[in-house]
Amino acid sequence: MESGAYGAAKAGGSFDLWRFVTQPQVVARAVCLVFSLIVFSCIFGEGYSNTHDVKQLSCVFNRNEDACRYSSAIGVLAFLASAFFLVIDAYFPQISNVTDRKYLVISDLLFSGVAGLPGLPALQGWSG
Repeated sequence: MESGAYGAAKAGGSFDLWRFVTQPQVVARAVCLVFSLIVFSCIFGEGYSNTHDVKQLSCVFNRNEDACRYSSAIGVLAFLASAFFLVIDAYFPQISNVTDRKYLVISDLLFSGVAGLPGLPALQGWSG
């Protein structure tokens, strides 16, 4: 293990791909990227169906169009956010400005905390 300070003092070093890929937050973001891709592709592909009686497509989530739009938006937002923060994780060691690093970490924490809140009303509909 390397000794010395971590963070802005070491900014500007060479990019080590293996070290980047093996970081836990990068693995978690990659998994989130894959799952969000699965979520919105499943909803776009199979979220709407029609019955034999009616030829018009309707949402499979209790025939509520807003539920399909909401879940599609959440899936796309999760995909874009995971991709954005994955890129930020790659460039983070190169950022030497402490204020910029602080704002990036705070925005990551805020987005991660606030991103779970929209799913809470959906639990009310599943509670039976």
